[in-house]
Amino acid sequence: MPRTELQRLVLGHDWAATPLGPEECWSATLRTAVSSCLNSRFPILIMWGPELVMVYNDAYAPLLGNRHPESLGQRGAEVWADIWPDIGSMVARVFAGEATYSEDLPLKMSRYGYPEETYFTFSFSPVLEPGGGVAGLLDTVVETTKRVLATRRLGVLQQLGSLARSVHGSTPEAVAAALRVLGAARADCPFGLVYLTAGDGHDAVLVAEHGIGEDGQLQRGVIPDQVRKAIATGQPSTVTGLDQLQPGLSSAGASPAGEADVHTAVVLPLLLAGQAHPIGALVLGTSPHLPLDEEYRIFLSLAAGQVAAAVADAEAVETARRRAEERAELDHARTTFITDVAVTLQRAVLGPTSLPDGFAVHYEPATGTLEVGGDWYDVVGLPNGCFGVVVGDVVGRGLAAAAVMGQLRSAGRALLLESSSPAHVLTALDRFAELAPGAAVSTVFCAVIDTSAGTVRYSSAGHPPGIVADADGGTHLLDAAGSLPLAVVPGLERPEAEAGLLPGATLLLYTDGLIERRDEALDEGMGRAVEVLSEARHLPPEELAGVLTERLLADAPDDDVAFLLFRRSA
Repeated sequence: MPRTELQRLVLGHDWAATPLGPEECWSATLRTAVSSCLNSRFPILIMWGPELVMVYNDAYAPLLGNRHPESLGQRGAEVWADIWPDIGSMVARVFAGEATYSEDLPLKMSRYGYPEETYFTFSFSPVLEPGGGVAGLLDTVVETTKRVLATRRLGVLQQLGSLARSVHGSTPEAVAAALRVLGAARADCPFGLVYLTAGDGHDAVLVAEHGIGEDGQLQRGVIPDQVRKAIATGQPSTVTGLDQLQPGLSSAGASPAGEADVHTAVVLPLLLAGQAHPIGALVLGTSPHLPLDEEYRIFLSLAAGQVAAAVADAEAVETARRRAEERAELDHARTTFITDVAVTLQRAVLGPTSLPDGFAVHYEPATGTLEVGGDWYDVVGLPNGCFGVVVGDVVGRGLAAAAVMGQLRSAGRALLLESSSPAHVLTALDRFAELAPGAAVSTVFCAVIDTSAGTVRYSSAGHPPGIVADADGGTHLLDAAGSLPLAVVPGLERPEAEAGLLPGATLLLYTDGLIERRDEALDEGMGRAVEVLSEARHLPPEELAGVLTERLLADAPDDDVAFLLFRRSA
C-alpha cells in the first residue's frame, strides 16, 4: 500500500533527536496512537509527553499553514505559541484526565505570516497508558473558518436585500442606508466608499462613506484613479499598499482578530442589467486578518450588486416623480404588458395543472401586484408509487424572478427524474444556480414521497421546514436536513433526512409568504400554520387549501405565496 507524504516524513524523521527518543523505544500505546493517526483521513494531532511532541497526519498538515513540515516532532507549546493562551488551559485539563470540546472557537494565529482570523471545532482527549496515567493528547479537529465566514456574510447580504424601498427617490439616502449595513459589518468591510457618475457619465462623485475618518485621505489619489478605471472598463480591481498611504486606517474594532492596518481594498463597478456602462463604483476595504480568496471576492461582488440595486431604485423613483404625467401613460402600458406576460408565465412555469390524487396546491401573488413572482411548487411522478415534490423561492419579484424560477423548476424536475435523492437534487441545483444569473441565494425544499412505504425523504436549502399533521392531530416539523440557500457556499454537502408519513397524514410545504409578517417573529407565523393544519386535517386537500388561504392570508401578505398539500390515503 503506497505511503502518504506524512507517513514518509514520520518514518524518516530523526525521532532520537526529540524527547520521544528512537522509534524502537516507543511504548506500545504511542505506536498504536501514531498508527491510528497516520492511517486516518480526518485531521488528527498527537501531542505526547510532558514536552507535548507533535505527530500529525496528512489531513492535519494544511491546518499548520507554513509551519508544516517543520512542526513535526516539535513541542506543541512552541509551534502553537500564538494561540497557546487560548488552548493551554485545555491541554492542562486533558493531562489531568479530562476531555474537552470546542465548537467554532475563534483563534488568532499567524500560520501564514500575518495575524489571521480563524475558527475551529475540535476535541482534546487524553491518551492513557496501561497503568492509567495520561501519556499524551489526541486532537481531532476540523477548521470551520469558511463556514463561519459564509454564514456571517450571508447575514450581511440578507440585510442589504431587506432594505426598505427608497420611496422618496433620494439616491444619497439609499446609498447611505446600504453603507450603514456594511459599516456594521466591519469584520469583512473595514471601510467603504460609494462613487456615482455625474450627469456626463464620466466623472465620479463621492456620495457616501464609512470608516474613513474625518480627514478623508482616501478621497484623493490612488482610489479615485481606480474608481475611474472601474467605471470605464466595468471590471473590478484591487488596491494594495493602503497601510502605507494611510497607516491605522479603520483598524480599531474592525476585526475580532485584533487591530492591524488595512492594506487592501477592492474597487467594484456598480452594474445594472440593461445598461452598457456602470453607474458608479463601490470601494470596500478588506480585512487584514483574512485572505482575499474567491469566496471573499464573491461576497464583495454581491454587496456591490445590492448597492447598485438601491441606487437604481432611488433613481427610478426620482425619475418617476419628475416625469409623473409621462410615466403614468408608460406605466399603464407596461402594467398591461406585464400582466399579460405574467399570466402566461404563471400558467407555463408555476406548476402542473393536473395533479395526482391526494395533492392540492395554491399560488397567490403579493398584495397589490399582478406580476408572477419567484415562488413555485412542482409534483413529479416517479416509479414505484413515489412522487417528487419541490417548493422554492427565488429572491426578488417580477419577470426577472419568474424567469429564474422557471429555470430552477425545470432543472429540479429533470433532476428528480434522474435521482430519487433530494440531497443529490439540491447539490446539482447548487451547480446550476452558480451559472444562472439571479439564482443564487434561492431557497428550495425538495422531498420524495413513498406512498407504499409511508415515508418522506427530504432536504432543505435554506427553506422553511415542511409540516406534517398526523390523522390524530399530532404535528411535527421536517427540520432535520436544513442547510444554506443555493449557490452560497461552493461544494456544500447537502444533508438528507427521512420521516414517517402515517396513513391519513397531511404534508404541507410552503414558501415564507405563508407565515412571514412584518413586526412578527417567524415562529409565530409557523405556529399559526401548524395550528390550522392540525384543526382542519380531516378536510379533503382541496378544501384544506381553502381554509389555509382564508385563515393565514386574510391579512393580505406583502410577499408571494405558494404552498403544496399531500394527503396519504388512510
